This record gives sequence, C-alpha cells and structure tokens, in this order.
Amino acid sequence: MRRLNRKKTLSLVKESDAFPKVPDSYVETSANGGTVSLIALTTMALLAIMEFSVYQDTWMKYEYEVDKDFSSKLRINIDITVAMKCHCKYTFNSTNLYRSAHLLKCSF
Repeated sequence: MRRLNRKKTLSLVKESDAFPKVPDSYVETSANGGTVSLIALTTMALLAIMEFSVYQDTWMKYEYEVDKDFSSKLRINIDITVAMKCHCKYTFNSTNLYRSAHLLKCSF
C-alpha cells in the first residue's frame, strides 16, 4: 500500500514539474559549458565558505555606561486600559468637554 501511495505521489510531482526535462536529442554538451559550470560551482562554494567564516568570526561587544546628565528628562508614554464595565449611557466627546461632563453620571 505504501509503495502504491509513493508511486501516486511521485507521478503527481512529475506532472506538476514547472521545468520539465529537455529531450536528449536537444542537449549538446561542450567544453565551454562545462567550464562555465565548474567556474559557477567554484564561485558558489567559495562564497558559501567565506560567508560561513564571517559568520564564525563575528562577535558582539556590549558596553554599558551610566547616564550622568541628570537635568534631561525622559518622556515615557503609558497606555493603560482598565478591564471593568462602565454603565454610562453617554459617550465622552472631547470637543464638547464642558457640555458633556455633566452627562457622564455613571453608576458603578
């Protein structure tokens, strides 16, 4: 059963091949093509080795120092949402702050 399932999967993959094989009658090998292939393979291998060596040699240096400027201020914004029910019948309108302030009589 597994073998039959593998054959179905393999045939499905072969049918969905985006780059089908070129027939052998159209393929023509040459020394120039082989040379280009070897140069490309060598270049890719060298680049991979060089990238790996840079990755191995990289290290991080952490430096900490105390901020001695006490006169400067750090702005911290805090957004807090309180998870409790509000039984207000009216919504708060910031443009009409004075008019809507007396309408916000909530029962807690």
